Amino acid sequence: MERAMKRSDYLVVTASVALMIILALPLRGSITDDTYIHMQYARNLVEAGELSFNRGEPTYGATSPLWVLLLATVYRLGGEMALWSRILSLFFGVASIYMVYRFMIAIGMGSYPSAIASAIFASEAWVIRWSMVGMESSMAVFIVIAAVMAALGATRSLRRSMLFGALLFLAYLARPETLLLLPLSLISFSLFRGGAGGARRYGWLLIFIPAIVIWFLVIRDHTGTWFPLTAGAKQGTFDFSPVLLTRMLVPVKILSMSVGIAIIVLLLFLTAGIFFNRDLLRVEDETRRPGLFLALIWIFALPAAYVLIDFQIISRYLIPVSPFIIIFATGSIVIFSGRHIRRRTNLLLTVFAAAVIAQNILFLNLFVVGPTRDFSRGLEDVLVKIGIYLSENSDPGDVIAAPDIGAVGYFSGRKILDLGGLVTPEINKMRSKVDYETLIERGDYLPLGADYFLDRSRVPVRFSGRVIRGVLFTPVMSGTVANLGIRQPGEVTYVLYRLDRPSGDGGSELPGVPEEKSLDARKI
Repeated sequence: MERAMKRSDYLVVTASVALMIILALPLRGSITDDTYIHMQYARNLVEAGELSFNRGEPTYGATSPLWVLLLATVYRLGGEMALWSRILSLFFGVASIYMVYRFMIAIGMGSYPSAIASAIFASEAWVIRWSMVGMESSMAVFIVIAAVMAALGATRSLRRSMLFGALLFLAYLARPETLLLLPLSLISFSLFRGGAGGARRYGWLLIFIPAIVIWFLVIRDHTGTWFPLTAGAKQGTFDFSPVLLTRMLVPVKILSMSVGIAIIVLLLFLTAGIFFNRDLLRVEDETRRPGLFLALIWIFALPAAYVLIDFQIISRYLIPVSPFIIIFATGSIVIFSGRHIRRRTNLLLTVFAAAVIAQNILFLNLFVVGPTRDFSRGLEDVLVKIGIYLSENSDPGDVIAAPDIGAVGYFSGRKILDLGGLVTPEINKMRSKVDYETLIERGDYLPLGADYFLDRSRVPVRFSGRVIRGVLFTPVMSGTVANLGIRQPGEVTYVLYRLDRPSGDGGSELPGVPEEKSLDARKI
């Protein structure tokens, strides 16, 4: 049975929380464009009672309805969403430290190994980054840990099993890719009985299945789609060609930057368990086996699923597996040293923790902090100001075509034609057939009625004076962002164009090209 938390346990967790907060301080005030997307959805949910980015056009473009609901609650209560999105994001990051500690205690790892795992998790660079920018990622991590922890005791009673089902559903509302936990859970509870019959092994389905079916029916009726439009915008096709090996390097590289040492330790332990001493993989408490196996296969299944469907992977999509990599790696050291070099267990754990924490501190400060702050600053100085400019200088009925829609849509109050395909179904269909650059070069989006176009390119003002499909691109204002984040270093210029059509096409005569306003020169 899981032991109760003691005062010393809470002191250890508090120390780990302090570590995370100290490491996160350089990222204070950071925000991403996607944060504004959730804020726009939240505002429309409160004011119009609909899940939409563009008022009056419900779309399943917000990948985290649960996060939208939380921000909508903040907005309803009069809170500032930009501030509270950061507060809530950090809260769930901190709360996840507690869940890692509790998970370790639940599987009988003892106080010192639990402290090691929580401290390592508190330093995890990707978790810190996504806990500081107002996104739902840390909430998803928290709920996934809670769900898998519930699975550890699901076979003990029907009530615990149903709790697991409820948390599994909440995980799906937090991040859609956690739907993968459904087949993984069925596999886990089929392979391991957990000392229980079918009622307790599968009782969680009594909650999860009705909840997910009702959600699918409601969201399909409201938005016209079953799943988030992200799937069409960022997903390729199933592919089993040799190119898979190349794509596999992407999640490996991302995870290695923060938990690479832990992955090596875990893989070595699993290899030893499989080929040399199979009882290394045994779990004494039979009721824990389904949950532990679920946590283990989740580590490998989520990255593999992304690779198979050719999904555009970014770090925040992978952090739900990080806590389990850390938990299993730490537990592996405890089990191995306990059987072979018992007196050195704490020393090995200390060396392991020092190495992983040092790696994360270096990576965080050398590669994460700078680009994150640069992009956040550029977002506020460029995209927010473009949104404000449009709110003051464009007509209420104007349509803005843009690749980055959050801040521009939130501050402009204008209808957005999302060239990324996240909130515009028509563009989503186009993006399944052509890439972004082809889409804008050919002007495939122009028949949808755009009045302005926001270009994002390393080539400044590349469309100035060009006529595409009878539409003249007239630059209005521009601004430069130092980079688009860690994956895309280097200066990028955003240029806002007015799209002028000849009078015969329902517009005015083509005017001359006015002097462009530069945000860098602070002319707005």
